[in-house]
Amino acid sequence: MDLTLKRTENLVNAFETINDKSNFKALINFRRTVYGFKILIDVMHNELADADVICTKEYLTKKVSSLASRATIINFINDQISTGTLIASDSVVDGRIKVITPSDHLRNDYRLWLEYLAK
Repeated sequence: MDLTLKRTENLVNAFETINDKSNFKALINFRRTVYGFKILIDVMHNELADADVICTKEYLTKKVSSLASRATIINFINDQISTGTLIASDSVVDGRIKVITPSDHLRNDYRLWLEYLAK
């Protein structure tokens, strides 16, 4: 099989399976918009890479600014915090800063989704 075709099929599979409500429920809201998907990837990358950068709303608005307005991004993040897929906790460096991390449910669904895609 052509490598380009195989990679394209992997992408199609990724977009189809992220909508699987029975297996990857925590991912559903992130797949609805391109900026939501980008936020998911940035939050998970920051978490998994144990980066020196603190993942905050401001950090995410800068990373996603080419895809949506600041207000739209902040509203999306706030919605995810209120539904419990993202968690905002006080920074140990500065209590005024809220660090954004994935919930355990989001971490688990994301890991399962990537494992499913790797098959």
